[in-house]
Amino acid sequence: MLKECTCLSKQGVKRTSKAEMAQQDYSDEMILGDPIEMVSRFVVAQDWFLKQTSAHGVLADIPGKWGHYQLLAEWHDDAEILSVETRLDFMIEDVSDLSILGMLAELNKSLFIGHFQLSNDKQQIILRYRLPLRGAGGVTPEQIEDVVDILLTQCEQAAPILCQSIYGQQPHDVSATQLVMVTAQGEA
Repeated sequence: MLKECTCLSKQGVKRTSKAEMAQQDYSDEMILGDPIEMVSRFVVAQDWFLKQTSAHGVLADIPGKWGHYQLLAEWHDDAEILSVETRLDFMIEDVSDLSILGMLAELNKSLFIGHFQLSNDKQQIILRYRLPLRGAGGVTPEQIEDVVDILLTQCEQAAPILCQSIYGQQPHDVSATQLVMVTAQGEA
């Protein structure tokens, strides 16, 4: 049986029992936190503008290569789901052109997580993802970093072709949308 004691060795190094080490290892491995708090910490660490929209939601303004993005994170306590969406700053004036909807459908085939869709007013493009956390007891900083990084990367990849589609320079070949979403390997 292990004793619950801590003592100093002859060299002055603190020794801990195996039980304490196991407890420390477990707590070091997994840091769970409130999803909105973790998103807020991540956004602040990136030095992005952050605004709390409600008790369970935050909005971040994120500069990108092709424009600014708005990242909205909302915690749905009843379903234990973190909803994360990224709005691209392209304004769509005429949605009657079905080519935009076709372009979003093609882009959705190539996404790693989430899906593109039009906003309710049909004037903005949103990349939306929901992270289910039922029974998890919280979210890790790594989960937040991964979700935000992947969503922003996918927006950056899709932005040029979406811009062309919205502002009237529709690619003639639908395979161009698939080419845009291919992840580059290596360095040039």
